[in-house]
Amino acid sequence: MKKLYLLFLWHMHQPEYKNPLTDTYEMPWTFLHCIKDYYEMPWHISRFKNIKATFNLVPSLIKQIQDYTNKDVKDKFLLSLKKRPEDLTTNEKRFLIPFLFNANIKTMIKPFPRYYQLFLKKEQFTGNIENLFSNQEILDIEVLFLLSWTGNYLRKRSDIVRSLIVKSSDFTQEDKEKLLEELFSFVKEIIPFYKKLKDEGKIEISTTPFYHPILPLLIDIKSAKEATPEITLPKVEASFKDHAEIHLEKALSFYKDIFREEPKGLWPAEGSISNDTVLLFSKKNIHWAASDEDVLFNSLGEREKRYIYKIYRYENTNLFFRDKTLSDLIGFTYSNWDSKDAAQDFINRLREIYNDFSFSPMVSVILDGENAWEFYENNGFDFFNSLYSILEKEEWIETVTFSQALNLEETIQLSNIVAGSWIGGNFYTWIGHPEKNRGWELLSKAKKSFDKSLKEKKEKALEYMLVAEGSDWFWWYGDDHYTPYADKFDMLFRANLQKVYKILEIEPPSDIFTPIKKTFSSPYIQFPNYYVFPLIDGEISNYFEWLNGGIINLTFDASAMDTSKVHLKKLYYGYDEENLYLGIDGKIRELLDKDYFLSIDFLGKEEEKVLIYIGNKKQIKNRCSDIEYSCKHICEIKIPLKCLPLEDDKIEVSFGIYKNNKQIEKVPFYNYITLDLSRKFDDEWFI
Repeated sequence: MKKLYLLFLWHMHQPEYKNPLTDTYEMPWTFLHCIKDYYEMPWHISRFKNIKATFNLVPSLIKQIQDYTNKDVKDKFLLSLKKRPEDLTTNEKRFLIPFLFNANIKTMIKPFPRYYQLFLKKEQFTGNIENLFSNQEILDIEVLFLLSWTGNYLRKRSDIVRSLIVKSSDFTQEDKEKLLEELFSFVKEIIPFYKKLKDEGKIEISTTPFYHPILPLLIDIKSAKEATPEITLPKVEASFKDHAEIHLEKALSFYKDIFREEPKGLWPAEGSISNDTVLLFSKKNIHWAASDEDVLFNSLGEREKRYIYKIYRYENTNLFFRDKTLSDLIGFTYSNWDSKDAAQDFINRLREIYNDFSFSPMVSVILDGENAWEFYENNGFDFFNSLYSILEKEEWIETVTFSQALNLEETIQLSNIVAGSWIGGNFYTWIGHPEKNRGWELLSKAKKSFDKSLKEKKEKALEYMLVAEGSDWFWWYGDDHYTPYADKFDMLFRANLQKVYKILEIEPPSDIFTPIKKTFSSPYIQFPNYYVFPLIDGEISNYFEWLNGGIINLTFDASAMDTSKVHLKKLYYGYDEENLYLGIDGKIRELLDKDYFLSIDFLGKEEEKVLIYIGNKKQIKNRCSDIEYSCKHICEIKIPLKCLPLEDDKIEVSFGIYKNNKQIEKVPFYNYITLDLSRKFDDEWFI
């Protein structure tokens, strides 16, 4: 009987946040995702009789989860959080308070009225942050921050969490301490829960080389040229090939210690594979591995969607290739949809695949298992409840693990693999940019010194060398991804190399103490320096039209996304005494007169939405009748200031593309952008 076999792989990973020079975690993201996502994701599966999935647990993540089972873990954020507000130093407040608002405004902050009230107070304040809040307000922010990061399972099952949500404000130090005690106890349940579901056959657990390195680059850095011959490679003298094998061996050994059996499969870091990489997998008896459809298309020399719904084989390892569209819809798009509509759209797309082919397609949906859900309402519960409920009932779909799939389909021999990753089928995200290359060169210097050292010193330094070989450091170098903590990642990368030299008792090169991160990716490329008066004709009519306006990179927060197919790229903006002007640039012409709509979502004293038809066939009626717009090469919009819910002459804005009442794109992907219209230019000279 023909079926569509659906293979979910939820990839769970955090980089090594521990500073090796202080033995303290610099950022608490592992802890926060423990209380929100790591238990919750398999819990969704456990609630449905016929749903199965594969969870990829990176060893370096498990190691950190184990650390956070200890309530006395040395974590810079938690150490400050535990203190009474009156005992915090000025520097601790400057660090702690901004971090306490690291939560999605719409889905995590606004649901708690007191939290949102204090957030607005912070947003409107321009002085020193340490003087803004009273001790009681700090306590409220601390507790509400932790509550905003708790997942549905905790909110349903924990009496303490439920009671504090009901209390809503005026928390005490004792409330905070009880909550922290509850959360640390909960972390202890995570890995045993995975073991239980694995033993019951509900899930499969796969692994990744230990510290999440790009194995093809460690084995042969020149493999980057296979997909992109023009790439500029760093000057690397040392070989990392031996460490590639160590990363894999350590992962397999660690997995066996935790789960009492050998892993059958793995998700290579960033889906990165090459001929030599898969040969290494075969050598280590890896039954299956997975990568991205772009890697398969590059390897086959043609792009045919039907190819990705088969299982391939290279040497003795079976290979699956993810459906990028389906994976990215869950990761980046459905969070902006109604949950039931999103689930049904996903099923409809599966039905199209099922109907298109005479064989039983193997559909691999592989994506980050932890970072998307804060952008969903209710931490994704409603979406998963809708999706899994439908999948449970449909007889033409069956969810299976990757190992189960091997018994359902014959494999196709693959003669060659063009080395690449899940982003564009290449390695530009990790090598080629001057900053990324600088990181590789420092890594190479350290490896060269490491290789020449005595055996006993190498054994002690090895762990820090392996940490520095992880993919995450290189991800944040360059100007392709944004995080306000890029300097932290830079520091941690260099700190691990400094630790290597310290153990080896070798004087480190002086440039290891100089930050690599120089090009800081910010949404704001340019701020307005005078009023603008553009002609609303959908064209950049002349050089001076937007010259004095601001420019914003709309894809600045694409921290884990391939932006090559994004249509809305850049925003020109400015204003005069009566109007706000917006110019949206990108792949606008691809959307013209095809029933696409541009949505401009404003958030200020209240919410306001402006809809625009992308083309010239229709004019849309908005609440404010004085809006003018035109879309041709770019979309240009004129909106009277009186139509906007301005707050202190500021407004938050985001943009979306809709078709058939469904959002297909949103930028920024996770945030709003603040437009500050407060500066007056009437008394300024303009030349």
